[in-house]
Amino acid sequence: MMPAIPRRSFLALLGAATTAGAAALTGCTPMPVPRTGTSASAGAGSGGPGSVPRVTATVVDGLDTPWSIAFLPGGSALVSERNSGRILEVPAAGGTPREVARISVRTDTSEGGLLGLAPSPGFAEDGTLFAYYTAGTGNRVVALHWNGRTLGGEHVLVDGIPAAAIHNGGRLKVGPDGLLYIGTGDATRQSSAQDRGSLSGKVLRISADGAPAPGNPFGTRVYTYGHRNVQGLAWDSGGRLWASELGPDRDDELNLLTPGSQYGWPDVTGARSVNGSVPAVHVWPSTADASPSALAVVDDVAYVACLRGERLWRIPLPAPGTPVPSGGTLPGAAEFFRGQFGRLRDVAQVPGKRELWVATNEGTQSRILAVAI
Repeated sequence: MMPAIPRRSFLALLGAATTAGAAALTGCTPMPVPRTGTSASAGAGSGGPGSVPRVTATVVDGLDTPWSIAFLPGGSALVSERNSGRILEVPAAGGTPREVARISVRTDTSEGGLLGLAPSPGFAEDGTLFAYYTAGTGNRVVALHWNGRTLGGEHVLVDGIPAAAIHNGGRLKVGPDGLLYIGTGDATRQSSAQDRGSLSGKVLRISADGAPAPGNPFGTRVYTYGHRNVQGLAWDSGGRLWASELGPDRDDELNLLTPGSQYGWPDVTGARSVNGSVPAVHVWPSTADASPSALAVVDDVAYVACLRGERLWRIPLPAPGTPVPSGGTLPGAAEFFRGQFGRLRDVAQVPGKRELWVATNEGTQSRILAVAI
């Protein structure tokens, strides 16, 4: 087990190696293992022939509340554990994960901890991994250095993102432009979502050194604002940025983001508009049907992992260059795996494959499932 990574300037090299640590995780050769006793390929909802997502394997079992899956060049993936602060490497073929870092995170929050991970666009050359976690002074985004076996040398890029027990955001994604996008929550300070001087309730866009990205709409790190708790970020084939967002007691949202726009919170939710806010493109009126966490877009189809809803939504997106329908309902939306695998936290496309990895949110018995699409 590595000691906690100190909060210091970026180091050129990692000086400590990982040693054997706490209780070993249960790894397994990929095989279908639905814990509920239902068929692994069964799911509510409908699709065309051959289009129904189906679980084909349990990639790894016995994880402790995984939050983010980040694939590396070569096929393995790094996985963050929210509560333990561990980053694990999971082999491409599944099996026993290996701890490669452990970050000291705040443990007195129900939604904070070690959250999003994202490799830099030049990871194969520079070995930079971005990570989002809850520290004592708030949420922060850091860069870590990968030496081929372990991670270390923490360098803080963004600090002081407001933190709270809930609404900490946490999603990191590198966009087609090579810049880092950061989803934050309002940290229960609702009015801060409308304050462009605050980092909470926003999507931020930064360069690799943490500076505001060139061309940002306000000359700051802020890209969009008026968000409650952004959980998923993904781009379609036309380069449009989509975000999944948790509503309060209603109106979970799938939003199409454009720079400088504001998305209504806390003044309005769903497909309505107030004071120039951009209405959601797709709305789940009942949070029991969704509570969306992560988002992946494959061939202009959105796949949304849901927490309270305990299901995976598949939503065909309007084709790039065509008008986006109003009214808050996209045609063809279908749900799968309702209640079969518990709460679903992350969904990520396996590079080069029509396959998703889906992380469940089942405490110390969480899994990563392989889903053929």
